[in-house]
Parts: sequence; structure tokens; C-alpha cells
Amino acid sequence: MDPYKTLGVSEGADKQAIKKAYRKLAAQHHPDRGGDEEKFKEVSAAYSILSDDNKRKEYHTRQQNHGFPDFDFGPGFDPFGPFADLFNFGPKKRKPAKKNTEDAEVQFNLRINLEQIKRGATHEIQFKRNKICEKCNGAGGQGKRQCGVCKGAGSRVVKPNPYVVQQVTCAFCKGRGNIFDNPCKPCATDGYTQIKDSVVIRVEEEKK
Repeated sequence: MDPYKTLGVSEGADKQAIKKAYRKLAAQHHPDRGGDEEKFKEVSAAYSILSDDNKRKEYHTRQQNHGFPDFDFGPGFDPFGPFADLFNFGPKKRKPAKKNTEDAEVQFNLRINLEQIKRGATHEIQFKRNKICEKCNGAGGQGKRQCGVCKGAGSRVVKPNPYVVQQVTCAFCKGRGNIFDNPCKPCATDGYTQIKDSVVIRVEEEKK
């Protein structure tokens, strides 16, 4: 295998160009996206060589002396493991939801006809919005600490088999990244509750 041909880069390509080529090909051939597993392994192996200065130098030495026999990628080389961060497979902490809904964030689709515009009309619109939990004052509970299972990320990377990498929501903290010794029950540790609200919209009669 020629790693340069595999990734479609020249021998003078820098690490940025090599990484860009790898990302494109690996995304194309990743088994989770319906790609060819063997091709993905070949692309990952090529990137493993060219992204490491020592392996890249060793490749050129072997190529000059005896072509390119079996290359030692090191113990336990996993084509799906070392580069998972390039595909954003790593844990991502969930963005906390806003506890209070600002007025500017509430939008409505008001459906009125021409006759209503001419004669005027009144509409009451009901909606839900977030409000800081009165029980915990938005804290979510007492004794807040980082989730020990996901290390505060809110998600975990799992490998159901050697060829599949998945990111799943942490079941222990339910994606929050934190747990409470005394969780607030009214808001389920969210720090806010949803309340029903309404607003009256008046369409003034068209002036002639």
C-alpha cells in the first residue's frame, strides 16, 4: 500500500493537507455511513503513517530499501479509535436550556384573512414558556457534582462492536453532565418549569 496514493496527496504534502484528505475519504468510506469497511481501514492506516513523523520517515526508509512490506502500526492499532475526534465522535456537553424565555424569543404565526383585516379581529394565542423553578430558584437541586460516569460531558462514546463507534446520551445523568445529592423534583433538576401563558392580539379595523 502506498499511503500517499491511498489518501491522494503528494509526498510533499504537509500535515494539514494530509488531515484534510483523510477526513474526506474516511467520512466517505466509514461503515456507519454505508461505506466500505476495508477501504476505511486502508485510509486510516495510511493516515496513521503520514500523520506521524517517525512512521512517515520509517516508511520512506523501507520504501527505498525493500519496497513496502508489512508495516508495524504498533500494538493494538484500531482504525476507528485514534481518529474519532476528527469526526466529532468525542463526548459533547449538552448546552443548558435557558431558564427564562425572553419575550423576543417567543414568535407566533398569526393566520388571518382579508376580511378580518378589513373589519378587525381579536385572537387569543396560548403558548408555553420557561420559568425559573420556584422550589430550587433555578439551581436544579442541592449537592450538585459532576457525573462520574461521563465526566461531565453528558454523553459517552461506545463501541458495540470493533467496527462501529457511537455517541450516546449518558443514562446516569440523562445528558446533563451533573447529578445532585438532593435533586429538585418539581423541575426534574432542569432549573426551570414550563408554564402555560396567553396573549391577546387585536387587529384594528381598516380605516377608509
